[in-house]
Amino acid sequence: MTGAILKVMILGLLRDRGAFAMAFVLPPLIFIIFAAIFSGTSGDEMKLKVAVLDDVGTVETKMLIAAIDAEPALRLHEHEFIDEQSLRDAVLGGTTDVGLIIRGLLYGEDDAPPVLVIADAGRAMTGPILAGHVQRLVARDLPGVSMRRVAPTIDAMAGGFSPQQQAQLDAAIDAMDTDGSGDASTDTDLVSVETISGGAGGVTVSYYAGAVAVMFLLFSAMQGAATLIEERTSGIIDRIAVGRAGTDVIVLAKFLFLTLQGFLQVSLIFLVAWLAYGVDVPSHFLTWLATTVLAATAAAGLALAMASACASRQQANTISSFLVLVASAVGGSMVPRYMMPPWLQEIGWFTPNAWAIDAYQGALWRGSSLQALLPSFWPLAVTAAVGLAAALVLSRVRLRLA
Repeated sequence: MTGAILKVMILGLLRDRGAFAMAFVLPPLIFIIFAAIFSGTSGDEMKLKVAVLDDVGTVETKMLIAAIDAEPALRLHEHEFIDEQSLRDAVLGGTTDVGLIIRGLLYGEDDAPPVLVIADAGRAMTGPILAGHVQRLVARDLPGVSMRRVAPTIDAMAGGFSPQQQAQLDAAIDAMDTDGSGDASTDTDLVSVETISGGAGGVTVSYYAGAVAVMFLLFSAMQGAATLIEERTSGIIDRIAVGRAGTDVIVLAKFLFLTLQGFLQVSLIFLVAWLAYGVDVPSHFLTWLATTVLAATAAAGLALAMASACASRQQANTISSFLVLVASAVGGSMVPRYMMPPWLQEIGWFTPNAWAIDAYQGALWRGSSLQALLPSFWPLAVTAAVGLAAALVLSRVRLRLA
């Protein structure tokens, strides 16, 4: 008897594609995503995008930039920056992961380090990572620079080099730069790191307020939209559809309800972020309001389209959980996207999570204007419109087939 029940349960699982996917497809898929993220943070897959400003333009600085370009773990920003402020704006605006300013001779004797790394507080770890790469590349590919930097100290300690000794030292250093040989030690005075910020409150709190908000927006919208299936199976929609508006009134009413519900849900999250953690929502209320409304409408539109396409409540619950978890993992709700490999970052742009998080970061951390946030707004608006249109069409089709 036990064997027979076990067989029935196994066959039921195999026939229920949604349950099968949740049990055997979703776990390895989530593992693959997180494995790609966290293996990339310790290897060459992270590929930080580096904005470079060379204020010196010497042979050595050009060699350093070429070494950065050839480094597998780094990639140069495609835009050439002409001043320090534009580079800082790019770092703070999120168009590049980290900035590097070469402001002096690499082998100069100035007190200030000749290389300055600019990192956003929201991606603070990128600064030390780039600084470490620069020190390693100079030691490996420009050993003569390191020797020239320590030569004055050795000269002072030894009481001065003779002209012949100085000439021999210069020749040896030139040879090191030419063939790249030598094993110069890492120069800790070569690079300094500056962290910049654009908003009040902790940047991590600001980021995860938006990340958590959009994830639960999707979850709650999917659950709320699933009631459309119950109303369809119970015959409520059939009775309402007798009117001129047909099924459209139900879909539109649910769209408005889910949008309002999502707005209130997000408002509570950011109320806590403001009162408990100092995230400055009031100063950026208009941009926050626009982002929240668009994120809520996008979630509502997607949820209604999914519910209209599903045949049962169980199927809707399974598919919605699958989609929300994958979108949240890839879109940055679980791990910041800058930590992901470039290919996974590109995939993330196909999720509403990435656009909503980027808009919240722009509104609350970078202090961007409504116009500046339009590139993040329009994908959310399109998602809402397409999802709502799909829900209206699918509901009409299901009514005709019933």
